[in-house]
Amino acid sequence: MQKENTTNIIIAGVGGQGNILASKILAQCARTQNLNVIVGEVFGVSQRGGSVTSQVRIGEGVLSPISVEHDCQIVLGLEPMEALRAATLYVKADGVVVTNVRMYPTIRVNMDKDKYPAIKEILGALENLCERIISFDATVLAEKAGGVVFTNMVLLGALSTVKRLNLSVKCYEDVISMVVPRSLDKNLKAFHMGRQECLL
Repeated sequence: MQKENTTNIIIAGVGGQGNILASKILAQCARTQNLNVIVGEVFGVSQRGGSVTSQVRIGEGVLSPISVEHDCQIVLGLEPMEALRAATLYVKADGVVVTNVRMYPTIRVNMDKDKYPAIKEILGALENLCERIISFDATVLAEKAGGVVFTNMVLLGALSTVKRLNLSVKCYEDVISMVVPRSLDKNLKAFHMGRQECLL
């Protein structure tokens, strides 16, 4: 854990990608290991296709569900542009960004109200914001596990390899089994595929 014994995680994505479920699983993992945890509200348009960001704050010093700007140790991006948007506001210089590289343009992009940069530009910008980036096509692994819907589980698997978070693999497995018992085999397969991708 970091300053004031806290770790701040931002989960950023597009509505329909399972952002809220991912934050729920992460928070429950922390609770089962007897850690204090607060989940922040979801910001942005949570409808399918809109930007969605949630915060999970873990540690004894956590009193508020919202972390201050540039005080986030980890950004988990279900979508790369949303990862950059969150990292720009919140990630610390020594932070870690774990992100999918598969693009899911928001409603605003589809309406030509926002421009979507090339993935190379996004990753380059992220490199200037934090100490380490873990980036890969989580969606293709999710498809191999059973479908695009499991992308959030692939990324949770990748997140579980970040040492500063320090939550056990068994903890993730147990919570996933409890929270999403339907299609459990596929959810666990996706989780472990994400872990393996980052341990190679």
